[in-house]
Amino acid sequence: MLAVPAVSRVPRVLDKYMLPKVAFVVITFASMAGAALTGLRHGVDSLPLLALRWAALWVLALLLGSQVWKIFYLRPSVSVRPVPGAVEYAEAMLQLYAVWQKVLTPLAAGLVGGNFAYYASAHPGAGAWAGVGALGLLAAMAGMGLSWAGPVDARKQDLPSYLALAGLAATAAALGGLDAALQPASASPWLLVPNRILHLWAFSAWLGGALWNIFIAVPAGMKRVNMDTVILANFQLERFRVVVRTVFPVIIATGLVQAWAMFGWNWQALFTNVWGYLILSKVGLILTLVGIFIACPMWKACSPIRGVCDLDDL
Repeated sequence: MLAVPAVSRVPRVLDKYMLPKVAFVVITFASMAGAALTGLRHGVDSLPLLALRWAALWVLALLLGSQVWKIFYLRPSVSVRPVPGAVEYAEAMLQLYAVWQKVLTPLAAGLVGGNFAYYASAHPGAGAWAGVGALGLLAAMAGMGLSWAGPVDARKQDLPSYLALAGLAATAAALGGLDAALQPASASPWLLVPNRILHLWAFSAWLGGALWNIFIAVPAGMKRVNMDTVILANFQLERFRVVVRTVFPVIIATGLVQAWAMFGWNWQALFTNVWGYLILSKVGLILTLVGIFIACPMWKACSPIRGVCDLDDL
């Protein structure tokens, strides 16, 4: 019989596991500042339109980043430990993820479609980007639908999952390309378009991974606290940590390029208008995330289940 690790019992006011949830909220606020900034640069000064713009990016990032987890963290981890307990936990996560997808996918269709519809009507050159985004979203919906229809099997990859990933990535790329193409800047679009796309992909990998870690891995794991759950959760978390260490500097570097495209080398302008204030707020939120990212593993705050953050705790 496998030993069952204890679940951490900490008074709620001092609950260490609040730290990943705080990071999720901070990332969300940082995305609001970024969406508002690029929207204002496009001449959008309507609060509902700015909210539509942010919500489209946020929901799409949740879907894209969580799909990355499914393909590149969960299933490779199961292949390392294909024992019944780990497979059961993995398939419970996949079932819970399908529930999240069924909520987020129609939201993405409406929000992203509404965003593209606005830009296509307001900017004649936006139609091509909107077309790419629409095709990507249709491909993603088809891939996810096929995944829901088939049997849940955590031990093998399936083509519909890759179709969904490609479609979501293409939709995010269309949104990013549209942002950069419409942004008034002195820099070449050959630099700004791929830079913006990379920024959104990196952000999605982080935000969607945070969604899976907090709202899928932990709830599914708490129902089956055993050694296989701990080991499989730890394998996935370690893969996510490696990705975060990569995407975090990418987010910073691509964000600095976008700021440079707006202000050039005149950094004093950051303190003189609302665009600069939004950039400074994002910098402050990013620094907060750095502190949380360092504190989480040190404080063993990644999961309420002992051993997930660090197997040595067992």
